Amino acid sequence: MEEFLSLYSKIENPTLEMVFFTFLLSFLLSVMIAVIYTKTTPNTIKTPNFVQALILSSIIASTVIQATNNSITSGLGLLGALTILNFRTNFRDPRDIIFMFAAISTGIACGSYVFLIAIIGILGFGAIAIILSFTPFYLGNHLIWELRVRFDKMPEKEKFVEDILAEFCRKYTNESIRNELTKENTPFLECEYVIILKEEGSARMMISTLEQGGITVRKYSKQNTEFTSND
Repeated sequence: MEEFLSLYSKIENPTLEMVFFTFLLSFLLSVMIAVIYTKTTPNTIKTPNFVQALILSSIIASTVIQATNNSITSGLGLLGALTILNFRTNFRDPRDIIFMFAAISTGIACGSYVFLIAIIGILGFGAIAIILSFTPFYLGNHLIWELRVRFDKMPEKEKFVEDILAEFCRKYTNESIRNELTKENTPFLECEYVIILKEEGSARMMISTLEQGGITVRKYSKQNTEFTSND
């Protein structure tokens, strides 16, 4: 197997079968990356269509590398063509960038016909990602959210909010307090908290408990991406 994988490492004119094998291996390895990402990432921060992007980016990278055929001229031409595209996608988490880079690197390795490096690299990357999901460094234990609430200007209301946050959150900080008036000139407070939940799945229960106590949840989000909001 090792001899087969390294046989085409310096190939100049790949056959049609070799091109199909390259795309197939790139696809399978990127699917492995996508599965690992799905299994080790909390549902609360998964970006829509990101898993598809992981798989497709690997195929595209493999295509580009094979198209250049180790030619500097062709590579510069493709680079110039790709600069026409303007990508403005904001990744919700730096970890997403790493997984995207892993998928693109897989495509580059397969397109360069260094299959052994591609396979060993992704197996090692996947193993470490899975191991990290069982350690204190697990992403789900460090998600920082913003919570904005509004309630009548009464000490008992403020204490109620603090008690609920203490129950559901590992840590929380009051970032700002604003004194406002309703249309009926009734004073109320609007507070914005930065919180880390004890359990990510308890978010909706926390919001429901706050609302049952007469607290209006204005915003619940991470990195400016809205999760839930009630006016």
